[in-house]
Amino acid sequence: MPNGEKIWIAQNGQKSGPFAEDEVRRWIAEGRFGPDTLAWHKGMPEWVPLSSLFPEEAATPTPPPPVLKAAASAPAVFVAEDRPGPTYSYDERAPAPSPSGVSYASHDDDASETLSRRNLPAPPSLHWGLVFLFSILTLGIFTIVWPFIQANWVKKIDSDSKATTMLVAGLACLIVGEVISAGSRRSGLGGLLSLAYYVLWYVSYFSMAGSIKRKLAEYHLPVEIGGVTLFFFTTFYLQGQLSWISRWKETGSSNPKPPKGAFYFLMLVPIFVIAMLAAIAIPAYQNYVKRAHDVELQRGE
Repeated sequence: MPNGEKIWIAQNGQKSGPFAEDEVRRWIAEGRFGPDTLAWHKGMPEWVPLSSLFPEEAATPTPPPPVLKAAASAPAVFVAEDRPGPTYSYDERAPAPSPSGVSYASHDDDASETLSRRNLPAPPSLHWGLVFLFSILTLGIFTIVWPFIQANWVKKIDSDSKATTMLVAGLACLIVGEVISAGSRRSGLGGLLSLAYYVLWYVSYFSMAGSIKRKLAEYHLPVEIGGVTLFFFTTFYLQGQLSWISRWKETGSSNPKPPKGAFYFLMLVPIFVIAMLAAIAIPAYQNYVKRAHDVELQRGE
């Protein structure tokens, strides 16, 4: 029961009121409101059917509703003088649960997310390990070509990206620098141009990483690209991120996360190899020095 509180009525997507309890009872009796019409008064957590507030009125047969022409000529009774707070369910227009127990809003969100993923251009999905292998087999040529493929995809999602331009400029600096160095080994210009190549290379990769993080955030996909890992493993690390994004585009799943620890392990491999070689070479060198010293002593005698 309302307990003296004035009542709000929600019908056909519109709220009106508040009305006194006697008025609402009379309108129910006149057939203006059905038992399923939503109602709310102060102190209630959510909107409920009128049959929950006035069960005795809902059980009483009501006369048929008045003719539309008469209703149209009657003065309007649903004049909003105030509004319930926006925290109530009717203001939020919360969708009714579906038979499966999943709200329609969740279906809409899923459809929206799927549409966003489908709008994303397909990134190059070659596994970073294969990129590494092809780079070895082609003596580094693949490492020069593949960044342009990565930069081309970044250009598709970020039209302001200058990564491709920087890669072209860097490659031109490298070629000219090598030509100058071949003509004159002591030329400082060749060394400066080679240095410019590496600078432009790194700037382009950090630019691509910034574009990816910024643009993928618009697709509600947070991308984390570590600066240290990107510095040491540029092409391969970024490719691991692109393969992960490609899998997310196809499946909608962001797990497992893109590889990162594997690159640190890869960085430890040459250190381990060098340490092993040093462990073998240092004793051998010491033995060589000792034998040479013994030979010198024998010759001195």
